[in-house]
Amino acid sequence: MLELAGVTKNYAGRMVVDSASLALKAGEIVCLSGPSGVGKSTLLEMAAGLVLPDQGRIRRRSPPALMFQDDALLPWLTAEANIGYILPARMPRLEAARRAAAWLERFGLEGGQYPPAMSGGMRRRLSLARTFASGRTLLILDEPFAFLDDAWQTTVAEEMAARAAAGAGVLLASHTIAPFSLPCFAQKPCRIVSVMETPLVIGRD
Repeated sequence: MLELAGVTKNYAGRMVVDSASLALKAGEIVCLSGPSGVGKSTLLEMAAGLVLPDQGRIRRRSPPALMFQDDALLPWLTAEANIGYILPARMPRLEAARRAAAWLERFGLEGGQYPPAMSGGMRRRLSLARTFASGRTLLILDEPFAFLDDAWQTTVAEEMAARAAAGAGVLLASHTIAPFSLPCFAQKPCRIVSVMETPLVIGRD
């Protein structure tokens, strides 16, 4: 579903990712875990195609849905419209409205709310609802548990596990790995890749 082979990225002469290799299969969940500033977000952005590697190869079997670490919500649109914005243009309006409503309900949000009036946790939940609503089979999530209490972290974990069980591939970065001990991961355990320093190096002996 996703393969990174020997990808490298430099910014202003500073190597952030060094020859990183990673394979994500359909139905698999992989979490990059480690402190801030070690290149996790850069690797996810390359995996999603937003940033080109200086070296290496990236292959994707399907287009990804990316949730940014800093929410990329459109502040002039309502919560419902933010979800509708990323749905296929060919989707019938009534179907799009129903899908948005279902995901807003799942994440405890009201469709008429605007992002600037939301708390950090609410914006995170809207970002997640928008990503899951996309229906894509490759999910890339940057800090999906941030700003969420235990109950909402459980909700997010359950959705990840359900997507993986349905055949999606999930790649994420997270400071916390506690949610991966939840029962929902009993059948689909998460593969945790520890990254502790810059430049980020994985998949190399």
